[in-house]
Amino acid sequence: MEDPILGLNRRFACPGRVAFREGPGGAPLAVLVGPRGACEVSLHGGQVLSYRAPGFQDALWLSPLADFSPGAAIRGGIPVCWPWFGKAPEGMPAGTPSHGFARRALWRVSGAEVDAQRTALTLLLSEADATNPAWPFRYQLTLTVTLEETLTLDLQTRNLDERPFTYGEALHAYLRVGDARQARLVGVGGAALTFADDATHDVVYPQPDVVALLRDPVMGRDLALSADDAAAVVVWHPALDCGLGDVPLEGPRHFVCVEPANPHHVGGQVTLRPGEAHVLTLRLQPTLA
Repeated sequence: MEDPILGLNRRFACPGRVAFREGPGGAPLAVLVGPRGACEVSLHGGQVLSYRAPGFQDALWLSPLADFSPGAAIRGGIPVCWPWFGKAPEGMPAGTPSHGFARRALWRVSGAEVDAQRTALTLLLSEADATNPAWPFRYQLTLTVTLEETLTLDLQTRNLDERPFTYGEALHAYLRVGDARQARLVGVGGAALTFADDATHDVVYPQPDVVALLRDPVMGRDLALSADDAAAVVVWHPALDCGLGDVPLEGPRHFVCVEPANPHHVGGQVTLRPGEAHVLTLRLQPTLA
């Protein structure tokens, strides 16, 4: 039987641009190199773990205490929250995980493309890969990660069932900052948002197709973020004493979560009839401050 990593490299690798290796916890990890950046994508959760543009430190924060064991939710990077965002909707069985099951599942590679301007990787997840008693529908998720001038994530949901279904989603980006107390988020909620205190911030802004800038004077850079087909943007920053076992005490000083989302709890969920599809898009690009 062929080694899974060897098989992925044989089918999808491109010298100098796309390669696969064993990642933390044993799941395959894709390394993508583009003309203007590099990133790493774990097949565990279909999760982008890092993104580095030339001349800049990593734009994403990954917890040093992250749990990569099979079935766990990895803390950091850009988790894919699907088919619900936040706590499970009312009526679902007890113990149904928050943020859905896609971020805990093992995704499949369906393709990789490179040219002079871009490097792209496409991953798939369907009911053949991951099911949950709370989600009795046939579906297909397609996540395309593209490196160009920006890092772009396109999350497509397609209804393969004979019934309509309604779902929620988010691309839960952990954006790295030098010190959250000095960072400012411009373009969300009207006035610039700050995180100078040690309280937990967790706010949903019904703001379609957000365009925002996370200004970071400590790292001397801005992170530009934009999204398409998102009903809202969620801003989350936990207190230092948040009590999350996979976040070190000083961890919240070094990230701010800005998440394009279609969340059910503010009426932003998406309904698809059989055969229909919807795409949620996130773009990130660091720039000099």
